[in-house]
Amino acid sequence: MPPRPRSLAAACLTIAAFAALIVARNPDALFTPQFWAEDGCEWYARAHNSGALRSLVQPFGGYLQTYPRLVGILSVALGLRHAPLVMALCALAVQAIVPAFLMSSRFESVVPGRLRRLALALVLLTAPNLYEVHLNVSNSHVHLALLAFLVVIAPPAASRGWRAFDVGVLLLSGVSGPFCVLLLPVAVVAWLHDRERWSRVRLLCVLVPALVQLRLLYGVPGSSRIGWQPDLGASLVGLLEILGGQIFVGGLVGVDAYARLHETAWGGHAWLPAVLGALGLAFLVRAVLVTRSFALRALLMFAGLHLAAALRSPLIFGEGRPWELLQRPYAGMRYYYFSILAYLATLLWTAVADRSRALRVVACGLLAVLLVTGIPADFALPRQPDLRFAEQVARFEAAPLRERVELRITPPPWTMTIVKRRRSFRWW
Repeated sequence: MPPRPRSLAAACLTIAAFAALIVARNPDALFTPQFWAEDGCEWYARAHNSGALRSLVQPFGGYLQTYPRLVGILSVALGLRHAPLVMALCALAVQAIVPAFLMSSRFESVVPGRLRRLALALVLLTAPNLYEVHLNVSNSHVHLALLAFLVVIAPPAASRGWRAFDVGVLLLSGVSGPFCVLLLPVAVVAWLHDRERWSRVRLLCVLVPALVQLRLLYGVPGSSRIGWQPDLGASLVGLLEILGGQIFVGGLVGVDAYARLHETAWGGHAWLPAVLGALGLAFLVRAVLVTRSFALRALLMFAGLHLAAALRSPLIFGEGRPWELLQRPYAGMRYYYFSILAYLATLLWTAVADRSRALRVVACGLLAVLLVTGIPADFALPRQPDLRFAEQVARFEAAPLRERVELRITPPPWTMTIVKRRRSFRWW
């Protein structure tokens, strides 16, 4: 059955509204666009220097990153001058579709009530301590992974359009990062939960790219992302400190407030973050045991798998062991994306559905902190310095053929190097 015009128009308006909210947090991304990290030095530069098809099949970090590669190819085709804006728009599209899908009728039985789904969507878009994953293609794979998770736990699709959407999302997400490996257990549990034929199809759409990504992950000799790193500084206390600081505190009050606490209260009471971590973990475990919501249990499961994988092989730089660095404010935000969202979703569920009146009061109090402190403090994202991208493009265009030109990109001191050619876009 084809989508009705009214439904399609409503979906477009919903996506546009969420996109406007996303842009409001960082207007510079569209009105003063600049490359962000791997957006320039890997996705654009590789497609420009190596050719479109050659870059498309090139693993990065040990696994395929198809969506960023495709965006890099598109940005090269449209020209260097417009490339940062193209990348921002592609990142925006993925980020806005996720809450729009959550608001769709597909989720009425998962999260009953449009207002509840709207609350979840707004928390998703404004959650504190997560600005690293905002409006850049390099971290679009986390939003694609969340969309794939929502597809897996949604009721089976009834129309051909929705089925094509499900298959497309799962396959694209699967070949755009390693999250399909973590989603696979969730897909198995979802199939066992409802035993629907379409759940088997979705499971297959997760399994196939997961096998491909696993083959690449374990087939790249010398990859620093594979295997246990012996000097992580891992410990139970360290885990509780990361949970207590970055997720249970940072996810409520925002990164700047967490930074102040880290320098003051944390310094005078070294035991405090571990205690908060233990209390928060107990809160989440209790929710898993008492809730009747399969979606909440699945989200906590997926978030736990992601955090475990991230802490096992974190890519983070600085003086100190990785787990010590991960406790510091502003560090490794991309690793806490699903954990913070799962924590806030649990607070929302507790506030409206928990049988314990005392815990409902506690959850409402914590959500009030989020609304009064965390969201307002972290809503406006940090501005990046203006690196005068237009002037750099002019310098590149004036360079002689075959010269390697280095451009400055955000965040400093990142750079990208591209070769001046007669034609920027090449298939091979």
